Amino acid sequence: VKTGSDNDEGRFVANTISEIQMRNQAHHKDFAILYRTNAQSRALEESLRKRNIPYKIYGGLSFYQRKEIKDLLAYFRMSINLKDEEALKRTINYPVRGIGTTTIQKLIISSNENDISIWEVISDLDKFDIKINSGTRNKLESYVTLIKSFAAQTESKNAYDLADHITKTSGLFTLLKSDTSPEGVSRFENIQELLSGMQDFIENYDGNTAPILSEFMQDVALLTDTDKEKKEDFNKATLMTIHASKGLEFPYVFVVGLEEGLFPSMMSGNSQSDLEEERRLFYVAITR
Repeated sequence: VKTGSDNDEGRFVANTISEIQMRNQAHHKDFAILYRTNAQSRALEESLRKRNIPYKIYGGLSFYQRKEIKDLLAYFRMSINLKDEEALKRTINYPVRGIGTTTIQKLIISSNENDISIWEVISDLDKFDIKINSGTRNKLESYVTLIKSFAAQTESKNAYDLADHITKTSGLFTLLKSDTSPEGVSRFENIQELLSGMQDFIENYDGNTAPILSEFMQDVALLTDTDKEKKEDFNKATLMTIHASKGLEFPYVFVVGLEEGLFPSMMSGNSQSDLEEERRLFYVAITR
């Protein structure tokens, strides 16, 4: 089945699952959705959530629970709300900028003693008697300048443009791209997928003007809130990579992302043996 985008494909899969359930009285657990890379789960997860189809990620975390996604979302949250303490603690030294746990502990103590936020402390360090050296002070001031530059654009830039700017200016883009291990490549793909999802969010937005970052974050909050509401339930559709599906079988199987560059993978053009591996993997997918 040919679709226009990964989001269209996700909607097609979710709608087809609902139709099969109505027609054949099938259970959620009868369905498996297989993909080549972990990053592909985002569009599928969003479509399943919107259709109220419970699912689980086999052998992995759901898209918005992955560390690199939570790290980038923390920068988004910090830009929108300077008093978001959890986001501040997550971003203040990531990527590493030489602000250690001892310094952060001193900032927390000072904020508690003065009954103010950590952001208010680091925004006006001269006002507080915190014993830190000049090097650390400079690093904290650089962090404040960075976050202020993002915060200043939250109302004027659309969600995607600001997110792309934050990803690159924060150092996250360079850090993740430099890790060429399979895990590193997967993390970088997830970040690219998040940005791609934001472009789709803008294109499908109902309002008169392009949505800003806070509106995208509200959408993410609504999606992820449904996870907390659902109790543990074994009757769930399964999402997994084709690698992880080896040895498993399901009554209904969807294999998504069958397109040049994705499956077969862009990397597979390097040699005949790589292409053979892609063929073996496809055989695994169609025999589930």
